[in-house]
Order: sequence, then structure tokens, then C-alpha cells
Amino acid sequence: METTHGATVTSAEQVTPHMMRLRLRLDDPAAWVSTGRPDEFVHVEVGAETQDADGHSARHYTVSALAEDGFEMEIFIHGDGTGATWARTVLPGDRTDVSEPKAYYQVPEGAGVRLLVGDATALPAIARALAEARADERFHVVIELADMADARDLPSAATVTVDWRLGGNGIRRSILKEALVELSETLLDPAAQAYIWVACESKDSRAIRQLLRREYGLPLTHFRIVGYWHRDLEHAVRVWEEASEETKAQYMALWREDRTDEENWVELEPFLQKMGA
Repeated sequence: METTHGATVTSAEQVTPHMMRLRLRLDDPAAWVSTGRPDEFVHVEVGAETQDADGHSARHYTVSALAEDGFEMEIFIHGDGTGATWARTVLPGDRTDVSEPKAYYQVPEGAGVRLLVGDATALPAIARALAEARADERFHVVIELADMADARDLPSAATVTVDWRLGGNGIRRSILKEALVELSETLLDPAAQAYIWVACESKDSRAIRQLLRREYGLPLTHFRIVGYWHRDLEHAVRVWEEASEETKAQYMALWREDRTDEENWVELEPFLQKMGA
């Protein structure tokens, strides 16, 4: 993990059948500074002995709301991994460490409607984006769930259209790419100047990125695509561990700090395909 901040869990609430909301009080609230972006996340120490695909033993979760002494975060419960088990069993008074927040959501100047697309893991970020939106903003939201019991109200001052769909989430085939194609004559027209934010399973997110770049020619500044999780985490970790040191160095060199993440992905995607990732 990066810089860490001590925190105490103060409450744990089940929001829907597969979503937990935890409230954390930071030891030093002034030392942890929010990005101000609705999809910000932190790495959280949950007692994991194994690393994720990014090399973290901690797990990352969305900051769903801010408080004077800390923040809320929401955790989608799927499977029996270390993170899911921790979220199910954590109790008020339990201690953990969290990282500095990071975020991806950044609407460019002059953008039109905001198109937010994701599976259940993206729901906390989408809910916060809508809750913090201005009245003059417009949103079209597509969320796929494995169980419609996880759907919930998404209050907002903005003008919002929400399309709930069954799919993805490691249980069904994802329909997010097809849902975007359905919007191609309106929101995916470059003239619409839509800002598109997508968060879902890693390979599904990469397929959507290719769709937006190759089929619709959208400017890189008008979309941000994020892989929140891996359907086959063991494969992703194995590909990295079996890569040569030369290949790893080439990968690291492609991810440049002087470019935006989406600019980096232009070269990174074919490189990952060559690696078999």
C-alpha cells in the first residue's frame, strides 16, 4: 500500500442483499484529503494473504460518502474471498488501515450528458456521482445486476434516466457492451459530447474501451473506462508472475505519468493481448 491512515469501523449496515456500507473514523481526519471526485477509492487492509492483479494485499473500495471524521465505503459482497468475508464479519470497533484516495471521474469542459455504465461494483460510485450532481447536469445510467433485489433509489438534483438490467457480475454474461451499442445513435455520436464513465469486470471494460475508440471514434478526454475486478483473478496474477523481467519492464514503461490513463491504454491494450492477459 501507499501512505496509510489508521481507521476504526464505527458502523456496518447491509444496504441491499449484496451490498454492505461501512463507516470509518480516521485517526487523523485532517491528514486524509478527499479527491472530491465521486468514484474515489481507497485500498483497505482486510487481512488478505494473497495479492490482487495489481500487486496489492489490500483490497480497494469506493468511498461512497464523506464525513467530518472519516468516510463511508460500500462493498459489493460476491464470493467468499478475503474482502467479502471481512465485509460480512467486521464489527464496530474493529481497526484497519486505508490508503490515500484515488479517482478517475473527470468531466471535461463543455461535455454534455454524463453516461454512467457499470455492474454492481460500480453502483456506489454511480450513487455518489448522482447524489453530488448539480441540477443543470443530465445523466443516463445503465447498471447491470445479478439480482434485481440489489437495485435501489438513486436520489439526485440532476435530470437522471436509470436503466437497470440483469447480467454480468460473475454470474451471467455481461450485457453492458450491447447496452452501449443501443445508445450509439444518440449518446455515442461524437457530436453529442457525452462524457462516458464505465466500471465493471476487467476484460468487459477493455472490450468496451475498444468499442468506443475504434467503432465510434470518441475523443479520449470524453471517456474513462475502469476494470474494477477480474473474473479470473488467478489467470491475471499468473500471467504477470510468469512474465519475464524484460516484459514487466516494458509494461511499466508504457504506463507514463505524463499521459492520461486512457492515452496509456492506447499502447497498453495490444501489449496486454500479446502477454495473454
